[in-house]
Parts: sequence; C-alpha cells; structure tokens
Amino acid sequence: MALTLLRGIRTQTLLRANVGLFGTTQRLPLAHLTTRVESVQTTEPKTVPKSIQQATKEAAEQKMQGFEAVIGIETHVQLSTITKAFCSCPYDYGSQPNSTVCPTCMGHPGTLPVLNTKVVECAVKVALALNCEISMTSKFDRKQYFYPDLPKGYQISQFDIPIAEKGYLDLDLPVEFGGGHRRFGITRVHMEEDAGKLLHSESGNYSQVDLNRAGVPLLEIVPEPDMRTGIEAAEYGAEMQRLVRYLGVGNGNMQEGSLRCDVNVSVRPIGQSEFGTKKTFTMRKKEGLADYRYFPEPDLPEVVLTSEYVDEIRNSLPELPEAKRRRYENMGLSMQDVIFLANDDNIKYLPTIRSNSSSIGLGKPSCRDISLAR
Repeated sequence: MALTLLRGIRTQTLLRANVGLFGTTQRLPLAHLTTRVESVQTTEPKTVPKSIQQATKEAAEQKMQGFEAVIGIETHVQLSTITKAFCSCPYDYGSQPNSTVCPTCMGHPGTLPVLNTKVVECAVKVALALNCEISMTSKFDRKQYFYPDLPKGYQISQFDIPIAEKGYLDLDLPVEFGGGHRRFGITRVHMEEDAGKLLHSESGNYSQVDLNRAGVPLLEIVPEPDMRTGIEAAEYGAEMQRLVRYLGVGNGNMQEGSLRCDVNVSVRPIGQSEFGTKKTFTMRKKEGLADYRYFPEPDLPEVVLTSEYVDEIRNSLPELPEAKRRRYENMGLSMQDVIFLANDDNIKYLPTIRSNSSSIGLGKPSCRDISLAR
C-alpha cells in the first residue's frame, strides 16, 4: 500500500510538471493510474532487506573462513557453606552492606584464619565429579594485589599445588545445534576466598565498599582451551551450573554472582597449534604473575586428605548429569528428551520401562516409579 501511494504521488507530480512546460496534458483517470501502478508492482521482484544482525553475521562468517576460535572459561563457584572460608561469619546474599563481617574477614592486623572443613569437602566433591586427580596434600598461598574491595592486600588462594587437576567434563550439545558429545579438559580446581564488592553510585562520582562477600569460599575451575564455538562455550557454562546444583555445593545463581565466568577468546588459522591474541577487553586490571608475589600462606597448615575420606565423599555423590543422560539414552529415549530431562535436577527417576509384544514404552507412573527432590 505504501509503495502504491508513493508511486501515485510521483506520477501526479510529473503530470503537473508537464502542464507547466507544454501548457496542456492529458489527465488520466485515477482508476487507470491505480491499475497501472498495481500492474507494475506485480511485475517487479520483491526484495527483503537484510537486517543489520544478519549482514554482520554473514560478514563475520566470510572473514572467519579458514580460521577457528579458541575459547577457555575460568569459572568461580561460590560455595553454599553456612560460614565463610576462614572465619565464623555467615554470608546471606542481599544482607545490609558490611553487616556480616568480623576482624578476620576485614583483614585487621593480628587476626588468624581458620579453615572451614566444609570447603574442603565441597572441593573434593567437585573434583571427583570432574574426574580430576586429587592431591592428597595441598597448600594455601598468598596472592598479593591491591584493590579497594580487598582490605588485606592479598587473597588466600592455591597456586602450585591445587587440590585437584587433570580432569575432564563430558556434555551433549543440543539437537537443534547439531547434537553430538563433547569432552573438555579440566586443568585444575583450587580453593580460594572471595573479595568484597564495590557499590557504584548512579552519578558515577563515588563508590562504596561492601565487605560482606570478603572471605566467602570459592572454587576456581580452570579448563583447557578446548572450546571452538559459542555454542560449546554456552553449553559448558550451563553444564557447570548444572553440576554444582546437582552436587549441592552451590546454588549457581549467576545473577547473584554465585557463578561467575571469565571468558578468554582468541582466533587462529585452522591447523595452527599456537594460540592467537585475545580479542576480549580487560574489565579489571591486575598485576602480572611476578607482581602477585605468591608464597605459602604462613597462617594455615597443609591440607592433608586420606583415602578413606575421599572414598566416603565419592560414595556419597548423587547421580551426575552425564550419568543420567547415558542412563536415559540406554532406555531408548531420544537425545532431545534425554537432554531436557537431565537438565532438571529435581527429577531423580523416570517411570519404569515396561515392554509388550508390540513396542517398548514408558509405563504408567506410580508413586514408587518417580522420586522428586524437594
């Protein structure tokens, strides 16, 4: 309709111009003009303009021919312990700023940290779930750097002897993105404490420091740079969130900062073994490795585990997402259903499969067939 109207306006304008040049002109009936415009419109091919997003995507795909992305995601998992890592302060998300602090987590001189053993238990659970090698003896280190939300001037972390390393994570890609199984290597899992956070004013003229989060226990999970697409990276993050929720070591709520991901991306020609230069932007500047000046934490002893302790935790692990997916797959479910059902950690058991002479299907569920976690 808009095209027809514009063409009519243009035609009438030309007719008026002819009147001024030659004095007379033949005025065509309006119905004739409309019919002619409609006939012209039907003969012209319709072209749909590309959106900016589509054009940008196609341009990026052309430039990426012959190249591949190399993606690694460092994940920080906030542990759902009752108290913080090295003191008896609780941590409740949304509490009034600086209401759950003490001299230890505020870094006052003369205070001494005491390790929360629940942190070690959570670390071993995650390490076993990620198929890691457990370090029966590990230690804590001091990582020196200055930031307004770090009153001590250093962070208690693990450096050269983490609690676990050399693991892997298996996952299934969604069917709508081609499906398939993927395995991503895990370099290390180590324990550390969180820093506080800054509350920035709306005007941007000042910031306030909230130390409630200082000292909250974290697990940092560092994978190998095995991801090659954004889909793989997204599914890795989703599987990590799913895993910590299955294990009960954290709630995985990214909107609360309980699960945080630092993404490193580079591009290289396909077939090249060397990594390229990162394309991501620095959001928070820290010093280099030498300036961290790592050294063993003098106020904490080594973390020594026993085989009995590790085996006890291993035996207490729930069925993990990967094991659940394989079990559902062996039951004959489609991969789409397998992924959908495994995403819900409330579903513990499916209805028992029953067979008859014609087919194998899901039987009618009963109270004993389905168990839901509450």
